[in-house]
Amino acid sequence: MTAAIRRIVCATDLSPASEAAWQETQLLAGLLKAETLLLHVVPTLPLPTEGYLPPDLYQEVIEAGHRDAREALDRMVASAGNPTLGVTLHLEQGAAAPRILAVAESEAADLIVVGTHGRTGFRRILLGSVADHVVRAAPCPVVTARTFATGPPRLRRIAYATDFSPAARAAWAYVAALADAAGAEVDLIHVTPLPVPDRHIDPAALARMARLLHDQGRAEVEQFLEGHPLPGSRVRPAIVSGVAAEQIAHWAHTRAADLIVMGTHGWSGLVRWMLGSVAHHLVQVAPCPVLTVSPQGGDHGGHHAR
Repeated sequence: MTAAIRRIVCATDLSPASEAAWQETQLLAGLLKAETLLLHVVPTLPLPTEGYLPPDLYQEVIEAGHRDAREALDRMVASAGNPTLGVTLHLEQGAAAPRILAVAESEAADLIVVGTHGRTGFRRILLGSVADHVVRAAPCPVVTARTFATGPPRLRRIAYATDFSPAARAAWAYVAALADAAGAEVDLIHVTPLPVPDRHIDPAALARMARLLHDQGRAEVEQFLEGHPLPGSRVRPAIVSGVAAEQIAHWAHTRAADLIVMGTHGWSGLVRWMLGSVAHHLVQVAPCPVLTVSPQGGDHGGHHAR
């Protein structure tokens, strides 16, 4: 099974932080010969709580905001300097994340690319961000990108993180498509948990448990790779132990990965917002852009994979 990425929605808030998303979009669209919809959501202008704002002035301010946004999008396209890049400009108004998701759905997007500011602390965990919201609820896979001091984006090495769940297996289709288009190398990373030390358990027994988990992980990796579509020389398996998001980020940094690809289990409810997930954590700490594939996003509309 390979993934078909024909239409990319790049969401931008026109800030410097979103420039990384636009650059990543240009890279992926060029590699995959995909159409691009460059989207900006103009925030709704709040009405004053005191005083009076004439309706015609209110409308004039809204129209001016749309004109400014359109001009900024035109400059972004012009700065790309690639006449073969098929870009359609699109303006929406309202709350950013819901509008991005609605446009991706209505446009049958195969991929969303969005910038993230890499927020930290309790406010991020409790309230999330536009990128968090999009990753969790998107109808298709999502690439999150933030500014890195590594120069223009490239795609020479992909870190594929897998726990062999259905979502992770769905993500492999995107790894294969991107690696094939870019001729990229692939690091397959499987993280096994470390047994929790306990004074009631003999250290030797803990060591045996750790070896057993490692051996099971190796067997799963070997079984998975038996049917993978890439030449074996381009896939390097790695079985590591520890906290999943930290180990994946560390491996991607050590190997200078250009993109991390992984499945996300699409948690829901208060637990999702309070505790997050491996994918949620990784988006915040990764040293490169992250492509997440959720159970619903990997099979959106039946046209993302064939």
